[in-house]
Amino acid sequence: MKMLRAKFKKKYFPKLVGLGLNTFGLVAPTKAAEVALDIFCTPRKGKIQSYQKKFLKKFKKVTLDFNGLPVMTYDNGKSGKKVLLCHGWESNSFRWRKLYRVLKDTDLNIIMMDAPAHGATGGNKFQALLYGEMINTVAKHYEPETILGHSVGGYSTIYYVSQYQPTFVNNLIILASPDKLIDITKRYFKMIGLGDRVGKRYFDLIKERFGKDISFYNAADYALEIAIEGLIIHDQEDDVNLFYEAESIHSKWKNSTLISTNGLGHSLQDETVYNTIASALLKS
Repeated sequence: MKMLRAKFKKKYFPKLVGLGLNTFGLVAPTKAAEVALDIFCTPRKGKIQSYQKKFLKKFKKVTLDFNGLPVMTYDNGKSGKKVLLCHGWESNSFRWRKLYRVLKDTDLNIIMMDAPAHGATGGNKFQALLYGEMINTVAKHYEPETILGHSVGGYSTIYYVSQYQPTFVNNLIILASPDKLIDITKRYFKMIGLGDRVGKRYFDLIKERFGKDISFYNAADYALEIAIEGLIIHDQEDDVNLFYEAESIHSKWKNSTLISTNGLGHSLQDETVYNTIASALLKS
């Protein structure tokens, strides 16, 4: 019965939310769009759970400051090449436990960070560009030679490097990243059944709040500004961020390599993937 309730909630609750927003939007489309954007930027999970603490205790915790928000980082303290790991939406640094099993016997200095409003990092709202700015704060502190990002963590990493051009970063590894913010947003609209009236005001809000039309925020266009090497890994069956998005990023990132996988889905939690990453990290 509990499982049936969970399936019902997952299938129908988003549509109920969309129905409520569409109804509200008949009289107050701007307010309805503001609520829709607020929901989109609010993670429902990703805070540290009790069972995750054992893994995270292996690392030295270092809290950095980002405009008054605490940013939690984890450092294994080794003396080798520094590698910064950036997780995706509704996750936290625990997601790297399987990769760490592959890397723990190397001398790589593994550093992990929790994203805005995730893990033990402060805030209650998440935005990809905000994450990119937070990565800048962490990267300036640690000066990693490689940054590895999964999903929106990959998008935010690409944004960060394109904007700040850090001289200490030599290469990137990007797993299952989205490309266009407009595509992510349209998938959100479809999931909740948001109508055109509220959707139009939503796009207007993006431009008002962030200064540019939503069509501007594309990882592939950011990648045009990146000269360092990049390894992109993306699964053909990823149903969260689709494979064509990786192809788009790769097509504009002059110095990138694209590896496709099959049957691993969006998480890419697979030993073959992690052995590929380990080889890339240890080759230089």
